[in-house]
Amino acid sequence: MRTLADDGYLAGGNTPWRLWGVLQQGLSEAEWELAAQEARSCLEGLPAAGLPDAAGIVGSVLSEEQLGPDRWRLGTGGWAYYALRRLIPRPARIGLQRLMAARARKGALLRWPVEDRYVRFVAEVVCRLCQKRGLRSVPYVHFWPGGRRFAFVLTHDVETAEGMRFVPALADLEERYGFRSSFNFVPEGYEVDATLLADLRRRGFEVGVHGLRHDGRLFASREVFEKRAVSINRYLRAWQAVGFRSPMTHRNPYWMQSLEIEYDSSFFDTDPFEPMPGGTMSIWPFIMGRFVELPYTLAQDHTLLRVLGQVTPELWLRKVDFLREHCGMALIDTHPDYLRRPDYLAVYERLLAEVRRQGDLWHALPAEVARWWRTRMSWIAGAAGRVGEAAVPEGATIGRITAADGEWEAGRPVLEPAYYVS
Repeated sequence: MRTLADDGYLAGGNTPWRLWGVLQQGLSEAEWELAAQEARSCLEGLPAAGLPDAAGIVGSVLSEEQLGPDRWRLGTGGWAYYALRRLIPRPARIGLQRLMAARARKGALLRWPVEDRYVRFVAEVVCRLCQKRGLRSVPYVHFWPGGRRFAFVLTHDVETAEGMRFVPALADLEERYGFRSSFNFVPEGYEVDATLLADLRRRGFEVGVHGLRHDGRLFASREVFEKRAVSINRYLRAWQAVGFRSPMTHRNPYWMQSLEIEYDSSFFDTDPFEPMPGGTMSIWPFIMGRFVELPYTLAQDHTLLRVLGQVTPELWLRKVDFLREHCGMALIDTHPDYLRRPDYLAVYERLLAEVRRQGDLWHALPAEVARWWRTRMSWIAGAAGRVGEAAVPEGATIGRITAADGEWEAGRPVLEPAYYVS
């Protein structure tokens, strides 16, 4: 098992200078590195704050490696729960989940529903760099195409045959609001309807793979994972799918490099309620080895509606406000299995209606987001020394990171609307 002292983090290349894509001539990597060291105070209380360089800090945060040797391991209690889950009556199961969730949240290292320390860290880095250079503003490659303020991404995990039968109705609802989503199916959990997959693709939706069997055993051992990965890759090809999410968000980014995917969405920014709690702390996509990671940043419907008993989308919408402020990605993971309940579906529909009223979002399928982010990051990696008038990837815009009232507030740069480059 890796430790914080190890080199070569899978996510170590997502340094602040590559995240921002600042187009200011003459800024050296050494200057960025110094700014990152000075900004570490934003990560108070986190193990990553003690690491010696930006790649280590970022790599250990994004991969969750700062959370210790058991970060991707399901405890004995977790295995016992999944083994006995079907034998536990539903009311008792929900009560147990709420008890476990309360304990998990109380002892969590990361905050929830908003964990802003990593966001403040990368913002503080660029602030300190500009302060030292005496720059009031700098151009950067804006995060999203067309100068949109934030990304909005809808995904669903279809856990059962009953959930699959509800998929067309859910797709109809999203279409009425002008949205499309990705549906992740369990290849060997139930008989997947090939006609439904083809119809979803025809309508502009996306199809993804949700593990192999929804049994909590995918990461039981490296041997089990590698054997199942062969089958998962076969279904990916057969379904023309490029995205993956693990059942119950069990995960290990090193093992998952065996998956032939463009993106994964088994991680999250912060979630103490999952069987493997933790979080990447990132509200943006990032490169995780061979694939792009799209962490979900809005609470799952199971957590919000069943475990916490919320009856409005208010908690979701407050998080959307935070993500919008910081030009992040609002990615949600919901389940047709739960949304079959009319009261749950009504809350989800209210979320869609409220977000639809916001005119500054980039709504995209997860595959589109992953491809955009890889293109953006690849261009930034080769753009050292270029200036703000340089040609940028198709669809990209140039924004400005500007000091507030002429002074850099601690970790609070103002992200001005992007402008197009001819």
